[in-house]
Amino acid sequence: QHGHVDVSKIDADYPKLANWVSTQRHGYTNCKAGNKQNIYGMCEERINKLESIGFNWVSEYTSKQHKWDEMFEELKLFKVK
Repeated sequence: QHGHVDVSKIDADYPKLANWVSTQRHGYTNCKAGNKQNIYGMCEERINKLESIGFNWVSEYTSKQHKWDEMFEELKLFKVK
């Protein structure tokens, strides 16, 4: 139906799922940072399962915010040239 698995944390239609997806992303970040006491229970098996359905570890919202930040920095450089 949706064609993707990028449930935004601000998705009002699926708040529980959105929260769970956000938790998975936090767990992944902790796991990849080498946090041995990963309170989210993230492990390679869960990572592989999520990736097998096309899970994005960076949300669309985060990607857009990052892009905005990049363009803002570019605008500041443009101003001083």
